Amino acid sequence: MNALLLTLALIAAGDPAPVARWDFGTEETAPLVAQGNVQRDQAGPRPPEFPDMSADNTAVRVDAGAYLSVVDTGADSDFDFTNGDAITMEAWVNPSVLREGQVGYVIGKGRTGSPKFARDNQNWSLRVVGGKNQARLSFLFATKLTSSEAHWHRWDSKLGFPVGTGWHHIAIAYRFGEPDSMRGWVNGEPTDGTWSYGGKTKEAPVVDDDEIRIGNGFEGLLDGIALHRTQLDDKTIAARFRRVGEPRIVKAQPEVMPELADVPDGRVLLQLSAGLPAHDRWLNEREQWPVESARWIGDSFLLPRIPLQYDAWGIRSAWNAPVLLRMAGDVELPAGRHRILLRARALGRLWIDGKVVARTEPVTKRPPDGEEPVTPVAEPPLPGARIHGNHQQEVFGEVTIEAGGTGRSRVVLELVVGGKGHRTETGEVCVAMLSADGRMYELLRPGSARLPLTDAAVEPALFRIEKSLAQFDDQRRRSAAASEDDFWHRRHEFAREWANETLVPTPRGGAHPIDAFIKSKIERAVAASKAADTSQTEHFYGKVLPILREHCFRCHGEKDKGGLKLDSREAALKAGDSEIPAVVPGDLDASELIVRVRSGDMPPTEEGLPSDQIAVLERWVKEGAPWPAAPLAAEDVALSPVIDDQAFLRRIYLDTIGIPPSEAEARAFPGKSPFQPQDLADAQSQLSHSERRLTLINKLLQDERFADGWMSFWLDLLAENPTLLNQSMGSTGPFRWFLHDSLRDNKPLDRMVTELLLMRGGAAEGGSAGFAMAAENDAPLAAKGHIVASAFLGIELQCARCHDSPYHSTTQQDLYSLAAMFSRTPVTVPQTSRVPAAFFENQQVRKSLIQVTLEANQAVRPEWPFASVTGVSDGPEVDRLMHDPADTRERLAALLTAPQNSRFSRVIVNRVWQRLMGAGLVEPVHDWEGRNASHPQLLDWLARELMTHNYDLRHVVRLIVSSETYQRAAVGNNSGASATMRFFNAPERRRLTAEQIVDSLHVSMGRPFDVEELTFVHDGRRELGQRQTLGKPTRAWMFGDLKNERDRPSLSLPKARAVVDVLEAFGWTGARQMPITQRETDPNVLQPGVLANGTLSTSLTRAAYQSQMAKLAIAAQSPESLIDSLFLRIYSRLPKPDERAAFADTLRQGFDKRLLPADRIARVEEYPPLPQVTWFNHARPKANEIQLELERRVQTGPPPDPRLSPDWRAAFEGALWSLVNHREFVWMP
Repeated sequence: MNALLLTLALIAAGDPAPVARWDFGTEETAPLVAQGNVQRDQAGPRPPEFPDMSADNTAVRVDAGAYLSVVDTGADSDFDFTNGDAITMEAWVNPSVLREGQVGYVIGKGRTGSPKFARDNQNWSLRVVGGKNQARLSFLFATKLTSSEAHWHRWDSKLGFPVGTGWHHIAIAYRFGEPDSMRGWVNGEPTDGTWSYGGKTKEAPVVDDDEIRIGNGFEGLLDGIALHRTQLDDKTIAARFRRVGEPRIVKAQPEVMPELADVPDGRVLLQLSAGLPAHDRWLNEREQWPVESARWIGDSFLLPRIPLQYDAWGIRSAWNAPVLLRMAGDVELPAGRHRILLRARALGRLWIDGKVVARTEPVTKRPPDGEEPVTPVAEPPLPGARIHGNHQQEVFGEVTIEAGGTGRSRVVLELVVGGKGHRTETGEVCVAMLSADGRMYELLRPGSARLPLTDAAVEPALFRIEKSLAQFDDQRRRSAAASEDDFWHRRHEFAREWANETLVPTPRGGAHPIDAFIKSKIERAVAASKAADTSQTEHFYGKVLPILREHCFRCHGEKDKGGLKLDSREAALKAGDSEIPAVVPGDLDASELIVRVRSGDMPPTEEGLPSDQIAVLERWVKEGAPWPAAPLAAEDVALSPVIDDQAFLRRIYLDTIGIPPSEAEARAFPGKSPFQPQDLADAQSQLSHSERRLTLINKLLQDERFADGWMSFWLDLLAENPTLLNQSMGSTGPFRWFLHDSLRDNKPLDRMVTELLLMRGGAAEGGSAGFAMAAENDAPLAAKGHIVASAFLGIELQCARCHDSPYHSTTQQDLYSLAAMFSRTPVTVPQTSRVPAAFFENQQVRKSLIQVTLEANQAVRPEWPFASVTGVSDGPEVDRLMHDPADTRERLAALLTAPQNSRFSRVIVNRVWQRLMGAGLVEPVHDWEGRNASHPQLLDWLARELMTHNYDLRHVVRLIVSSETYQRAAVGNNSGASATMRFFNAPERRRLTAEQIVDSLHVSMGRPFDVEELTFVHDGRRELGQRQTLGKPTRAWMFGDLKNERDRPSLSLPKARAVVDVLEAFGWTGARQMPITQRETDPNVLQPGVLANGTLSTSLTRAAYQSQMAKLAIAAQSPESLIDSLFLRIYSRLPKPDERAAFADTLRQGFDKRLLPADRIARVEEYPPLPQVTWFNHARPKANEIQLELERRVQTGPPPDPRLSPDWRAAFEGALWSLVNHREFVWMP
């Protein structure tokens, strides 16, 4: 009989009938809907092993990510259980894979993520959990939602069964509200268990109408699942299981060298297969090798890392670890006995011609937090050989190659990468063979080629491999992202259609549209000023406007408190919420403004307005409330001159790719230097002035480094704040990598923002899911609502976290509506984010500006709150912009980026304008309420250009930087001016950003970043989510906050600290707890100090051994040519005649004798390597000593080049120091 017939037989014998059963052989009592790869008609438990079962009993196979769903029939259904109700769940299970810590749901109700139900709504569930190759039962349900994990109640059995040994029967029974009633059975045997999370409880479970799912997260076979509304006893459950045969013992599969297909001749195949059952062993019988996930082709048995993993949209995600890594190649090995070296981090085995010749062991012990002994520096296997990495295993084996064979041996390396408690990292893996002369190990490569295992040979090879892996990562990411291209093509076509129906005036004539808009406003303003009455102008701007600006504009100018604005005559003549006009020209008693200031009601201060100022306003109203045009002379708004080619070259490089041009690039630009005209007879020199510049602009916009140049803009805007150690206030995941990938791939901005808001991929691996994190925050998704509204809508919601905004129209309801859309479920305001009631009890004299309109514990639904502000309303028409119209998070992204949203595209182009011009068309760029655009038509035109060009950031940048407005001398006064007086006749004077300064230092001096990996785990023995890595920075934006809460030298990163000191002095912070719209740009005493005496600048300006500066000094033909090179490198221009003469005179002394004779050149001694300090050994006293020694070495700096005379070298380094410490180095030309 099958599982159903067995159940019926037991019912006939007095066994209570289940309320639902699924035996997967006939029509079920409750219909099932398959999601994903679900295969029916699989062999279930059958004779002879299970003699009570039918010979044709069938089961169902559920693959990873698949499940079967059952719709709840509504209130008070058989699937609803509350206190006093008994439940028994039983099933036959045969999991094919159950990794350490993996949870497979056999059956459960709730927790589907549906926006129709509250989060964490686990009504009930029966699960199996993996651990040490055993599967244990797990019963999980939730009670009333809490701010911690106390609402979860989980029971895990002590008894389990071995995975991969066939069919097993499991069951649990419980009466809700009676925690001691819990029982479990495995193969008919009763088992005790333990409670965790919130522990035992008498509280009632969650009860709702969410669906039932079978097999969610489970991989393998299921049969005979039954649900009872009674507690079955030991005897009844024992009768379910009768098996004939020997005890089931887990046996390892026989070792056989894998046969890998399609290994290219002369190359090494790298095959990755995700989802290995365990990280500490090879396969057992009945287990299957995971299928191939990816393959890459290399040229040697050397590997620094595995490729990155991406989700279906090309967003970084975690590998399904453990991952099986196989490298295979055919190597020419001469006949005879050979000694083999293998380096690997974890479990591995090396095959040669079908035999295992070397093994590495699994890493099974969890290291302590700080007290692990410091591991000494490894000894090389032979003198001069490269040493292995920290905690990399180095093992040796021997292989004998028989004479008379083909001469080629198949070499296969198998490694297990990652797993529970480990990062999916390999460390530096290699296979090498002792050379014939026994003096060196050589890396195995296909054919007969060898590579010595020395630093000098291996490091260039690693550089080439990393470059190849990066290209492979790009290809895989872009291939995955292409799956969404059709969807976004449709969206952009709709955006173009919508934009083309909206008329945006464009200036006529041949001028660049931006220049025409700028010139038009200036001409109108000058003409209006000339036509204004002089006496009215002097009185209004000298006396009236200062009063309004000081006392009224905060609430009724910058904002429209009470529906009233006073920042223009037109606005002042209108009525606010009181329906009484603020100003009635000539009538004091009818003017609400005069009435309120006379009564002392306004402004809302204790003193009110002084009598003399009241008299000024009365006179103004009595005279008709004139508001003349601002006094303006033509010379005040004259267009500044266009900068020369050298200044433009430096500015455009810094504004696009974030670094100055190289010396060769500066020399090659075909413009004329004002200091030394050049005669360049090439094709580009024949281009016109504007064509030359546009050619350069297009080249830089296509440069992949454009992404690096704009990363800081996005990291500040979105408050990216990863931490290397413990999470702190506002900590996020490193979603920097999602942003960087998006910018490198030139993703449309609406797509990038949508994917950011959908929070996909791996939170710790660099996916957009990292944006969802906000550590130590009682309402993390409200924090994200604040960031998104500020970044993309120009709506300030910071105050709305705890109360309605006192100076804005926004409310708590608005903010928590966004949070609910993110959460996909209603949310409430946390107790810790409420204004205490006592605050309002003390507000007796005047109504408080702070108001709370959201009641305590009031649930806020996921609804779009900004229809009136943005012009886009929620409704069916938004569905066409979505994959899943039921997903409120995606709906938020669609509403935010919809072409009908008048704010999104305007806010984006305004931010880009501010970055390039130094001030926004709307200021401040993050808070638009009550603000006017200085050039509204220009703003609309730029926004339309963004929409009609597929939301291409680089297109908007091209439009702005190709205008003469951008290319003018930076003498503007826009940032402090009102919208009316903001003319952009010149850009603002801008200091380089902190990142541009640091990057320019490295590029100008020709020195790549020399810093540690930003991590405290160097051997993979902690998950990324526990201890993060930010990699080894190659650009300044890649740094993060280095503070450690223990303030221990052992937890310092001295090389990185030298860089971060410069960054922080110039306004950068890695701890972005809030979005940063405008960095601190005021000068401070740290800035000249850190450039003049800081560790980084003194190190980089040294003519160090083998540095580019030393090579430049050695190769120079004359002091003048050397000075030309330095100016081109550091300032992107040739020196002025007086500059050249002054510096050349300094370097001319001893120039001809600057190179020492060979017998006086001292040998440069390298520092011996130091042991690695990590999180696991940082508490040891030895760790402090090591880091202090490293800090001393960093402060000492690199050794000088011994070929240069010390006296002349000091003069040369003084010249370098002078150039980087001049204000020209840190200011944008």
